[in-house]
Amino acid sequence: MATQAQPSTHLTAARQLLDEVGAADGDDPQVKATAAVAHATLVLAEQVAAVRLVMSANAVNGKGAAATPAISAAN
Repeated sequence: MATQAQPSTHLTAARQLLDEVGAADGDDPQVKATAAVAHATLVLAEQVAAVRLVMSANAVNGKGAAATPAISAAN
């Protein structure tokens, strides 16, 4: 069974708003800094959503954990 990504309406709206802020002509450094932080937060949210999708697909397909943490050689 194939799982297709459905972008969250919240993430889509946030991306559109961020694009509008970025397209606005203005040299205010605080606006630019805020837009940069918002962009970083949005990218992280999109990555978390993608990981959750993969984890859900693995659970549905009975694959269990996708990866196991590496054990340090120092232990």
